Amino acid sequence: MDLTGKWKYKEDYGYGVAEGELFLKQEGNDLSGRIIFTDKLEGEEGYMLQEFLVGRLEEHKVKLDAEEFDIIHSEHEIEYELDSWFGILVDADTIVGVSKDGQGIEGKFTFTREKN
Repeated sequence: MDLTGKWKYKEDYGYGVAEGELFLKQEGNDLSGRIIFTDKLEGEEGYMLQEFLVGRLEEHKVKLDAEEFDIIHSEHEIEYELDSWFGILVDADTIVGVSKDGQGIEGKFTFTREKN
């Protein structure tokens, strides 16, 4: 199973919703890439950022950890904690799971592979 490619990203973490795109590269069981998304907290202006990722694929389990981030657009100053994603490969084109950030906030996400 090769996860290399572009994936749609959607997550609900209770305080808001994040949506965007995940770009993955797989070499053996090692994963790397970046995720670019808009984060919309309830009652606040959204902001856009990207996180640079490393991870692993072991059988049907996917783990991704952000190592750094860049704020692409924000109308106000934000403090941001890096994310980790723990997912299960449901099929060749879908990963579902839970995320957790440095503050301990958890969410439920879906990555869906985009077809060329």
